[in-house]
Amino acid sequence: MQAPLPPPPAAASPYQPPAAAMAKGSMYTFQKWLMIGMIMLVISATFAQFPLDSSVPNAADYDLLDEKEAQQYLDDIDSFEGQVALFAAVSAILQTGAIVLLGYAFFRESQEDADQHVAVRITMMLAGVVMITSIVGRGFSLF
Repeated sequence: MQAPLPPPPAAASPYQPPAAAMAKGSMYTFQKWLMIGMIMLVISATFAQFPLDSSVPNAADYDLLDEKEAQQYLDDIDSFEGQVALFAAVSAILQTGAIVLLGYAFFRESQEDADQHVAVRITMMLAGVVMITSIVGRGFSLF
């Protein structure tokens, strides 16, 4: 009688980082998260600038006495306002994501890096609190 064969090794999940990468801690570095957050802030600021003031439909370009052109002018204004709202929404989403990443980096760095002075760790914790509070305060209203 022969001993049973061991089960085949489980295939690595594509959703999990390799065990070697997790062991050496290369998944998180403060600089990496800080740079990702800052890049997202720059991209969000760029998106906020896309709908230019010069692209607003000008009433002088339309004959507002003609009903068809007046309707076209209103449609163009509506389209421009929709474009402004779209870019503002994308910018707000990117800003929120960036602030969350930066706040997480500050919280984690203040908890893990015991080599830093206590004042630096407290400052990082306060910066994280300010960032998270700004996200909460952005959507908070008493009325």
